[in-house]
Amino acid sequence: MNNLQIKPRELKIISVIAATGSIGDAAALLGMAQANVSKYLSDFETRVGLKVFERTTRQLALTQFGEVLLPYINASLDKNIQLINFIADYKHEKSGRVTIYAPTGIITYLARHVIHQLEEIGDIRICLKTYNPNRNELSEGVSFPDDCDILITYAQPKDESLVAYQLTKYSVTAFATPEYIQKRPINSPDDLIKHSCILLDSILVDDANIWRFRVHGSEEVRDYKVTGNYICDNTQTALELARNHLGIVFAPKESLKSEIEQGILMPCFSHQEEWWLDLTAIFRKREYQPWRVQYILDGVLNSLRERIKQAVPGATCSE
Repeated sequence: MNNLQIKPRELKIISVIAATGSIGDAAALLGMAQANVSKYLSDFETRVGLKVFERTTRQLALTQFGEVLLPYINASLDKNIQLINFIADYKHEKSGRVTIYAPTGIITYLARHVIHQLEEIGDIRICLKTYNPNRNELSEGVSFPDDCDILITYAQPKDESLVAYQLTKYSVTAFATPEYIQKRPINSPDDLIKHSCILLDSILVDDANIWRFRVHGSEEVRDYKVTGNYICDNTQTALELARNHLGIVFAPKESLKSEIEQGILMPCFSHQEEWWLDLTAIFRKREYQPWRVQYILDGVLNSLRERIKQAVPGATCSE
């Protein structure tokens, strides 16, 4: 047993069989012939002298030994991936995963306008995930998810060791369809209490949201408690409800440019009482980043800078 040789490919095959519960499905996922998958498993069990799976007429089930073995196999595969990524990063090879988190509206913006601008990414896999900060995180700082490489959001990081790169300021205000406003006119944020506002669950307190507006003609900012019939867990869903004349939505003006130009949605207030937020990219210091993350980070930041300059001539980004 001390001379037992275990091949990484065997471990991968066993892991995929355990995940699918079927040699046929595992073979399809791995792009291998089913007979070859069966042979790898049989050879492994013969050399080890223990069965990993119990074979039934419909599927495979892990034996007691297999149940204990599987976490070791997955841990070994993870370490192998880390080793491959380390070597690739050291050689500046374009491979491995880069995970980007952002709130719903921003992650949609990245998918629509930014990611396709990243050229020559090689075998790098870009994973886009949604992270909508809650009410406390907006004031106290956002957490950095364990698997996150780049977090683009409108709050500062809770961890002060992270880099917070301010991309730009952007305005958020109240929007509704012209049909809604025609039926239920609104003149100022004070009137919101009479209207059905579309709420976000992440900042829900006592069945209400707090919307913030700058007082027209001054730097004063006031908070308004708003309620409504509809609660959503992301801005995109809230916008769909607003497009169907179901209420007022609080959203970034920049992300609604096409809807405003087409007359689908319009600002509720003639004086554009806006609340300005900082759009910030958060990431680890470069000396602690894999090269693949630096490569994608530079591409994303450069693309965003160009789009910001085009949208707001003379706009600058500062760290």
